[in-house]
Amino acid sequence: FFKGLFFQSYRLKGVWVVGLLMLILAMLAAFTGYVLVWAQMSFWAGVVITSLLSVIPIWGHQIVMWVWGAYIMAGTTLKFFFVLHFLIPWVIFVLVVGHLMLLHETGSTSMIYCHNDMDKEFFAPYYWFKDMLNLFLWLIFFLFVFLYPFSLSDPEMFIEANPM
Repeated sequence: FFKGLFFQSYRLKGVWVVGLLMLILAMLAAFTGYVLVWAQMSFWAGVVITSLLSVIPIWGHQIVMWVWGAYIMAGTTLKFFFVLHFLIPWVIFVLVVGHLMLLHETGSTSMIYCHNDMDKEFFAPYYWFKDMLNLFLWLIFFLFVFLYPFSLSDPEMFIEANPM
C-alpha cells in the first residue's frame, strides 16, 4: 500500500482500485478466520469489529444485526463468517486475474527499470540462493508451527467463547 503511494500508483485508477479491493478482502478473510476460532479473544474481537458498523448513519444497527444474524454474536454469525471465509479467497483470485490483466494492459508505475544489460542480474547465483534461503526459513517456521502449535498462543485463546 505505502509503496504504491510512494510510486504514485493511484494514477492508474483501475489497477489501484482493484489492488485496494484485494487488500480489503484479504483483511476481511483474515478477520473472519480469526473469529472462526470461537475463543474468548476472537469472540470479543468479532463483537468489537462488527459493532464498528453501527456508526453508519441510519442503517448501522440493522447492518450489525444482519451480520450477527441475531441480537448477539452466536452460531448464526459463525456460519455466516465461515461462508465468507470460504468465498472471499475465490473473489480475491478473480480480482488477482483482473489486476494482472489491467497491469498488462496499462503497465506498471514502478520506477525500477532495466534499460540495458548492465543493470540486469542473472538468476543463477543471486536469486537461486535467495529463494533457497527463503525456502529454508519458511520450512523452519512451518516446523515450529506444526510441532509446537500453541507455544506462542495467548492463554485467553484457550477459553471458550462466552458472551457473559
